Amino acid sequence: MTEKILVTGAGGGVGRSVARRLVERGETVRAFVKSEEQAGVARADGVAEVVIGDIRSHADVAGAVPGVARVFHVCPTAVVREVSIAEGLIAAARANDVEHIVFNSVIHPDIEELPHHQEKLRVEELLHASEVPATVLRPSHFMQNYLDFWDLMLAGTLPYPSSPNSVMGVVDAEDIGEVGAMIAASPDGHAGKTYDLSTEELTRHEMATVWSGVLGHSVSAVRLPPTAVKSPLQGVGAAATIVAKSLASTKTRALGNVVRGLARSSNTRGVRNWPDESKNCYVAMMTYYDTVGLPAGDMTVLPRLLGRPATGYRDFAAREAARRGISIG
Repeated sequence: MTEKILVTGAGGGVGRSVARRLVERGETVRAFVKSEEQAGVARADGVAEVVIGDIRSHADVAGAVPGVARVFHVCPTAVVREVSIAEGLIAAARANDVEHIVFNSVIHPDIEELPHHQEKLRVEELLHASEVPATVLRPSHFMQNYLDFWDLMLAGTLPYPSSPNSVMGVVDAEDIGEVGAMIAASPDGHAGKTYDLSTEELTRHEMATVWSGVLGHSVSAVRLPPTAVKSPLQGVGAAATIVAKSLASTKTRALGNVVRGLARSSNTRGVRNWPDESKNCYVAMMTYYDTVGLPAGDMTVLPRLLGRPATGYRDFAAREAARRGISIG
């Protein structure tokens, strides 16, 4: 009989991708999500069971663990304090004889200027010190992050709250989903291992050039102030630049996309409802990217685990455009 695998954070990009890949492999998946809306999506993706709860609640997490053999664990972006969550998960795993935990961490968790990264490093240390076999995945900056600005890309700009000159290591979250599902389904040989998961390094100017070729019109990278997430008025100047560049690129076709894009980007991922601590961490992260960027990790690891080349940025852009009904020349 197929054993159950618990996927926490199953309503997010990586968690959902892992859950879907596990279902495709014929595994029985229990999805831990935060809302009935996410539960409906998980059921539509084919998971066998859904638990709705608060990832920060030890009781909710403990209630999701009985009866599962393995766990893929990922925290939502808005959650900063991950150590307590991990402590609760490890305790529940021990109590229920869980065979293996796969933890979705982050590339370079030792960067002191990034409190979110540092918290994941503490979780890694907890897992490695625990009695539960564990594997740590360290993905780079997700290619999908820029899809939050899809309407603005259609208009002709690629905004982000950091410098377009910063070099960023990137990776396709769907590749992470494939690797995460593979290890969660068959963890033999992966216990105690930590894997860098990176594909390539690009500036946002280079990303914009890729999107220009895919979308068939000029796309320009635009810097948003890293603090705009907390003080939207600081983004007014960038908004004016977005309008001007969009009109130059796609003319009057830009107007509707710009209006929709600016409205949506002001609350990307529901950031307005995040606690102040989460907003502060996000600003610190973007400020670091703005000045330093984020280098890739070892780019040989992901293709080896996948057994194929990792998804490059151009292929990712073409795939996402096609999913949205845009034919690629």
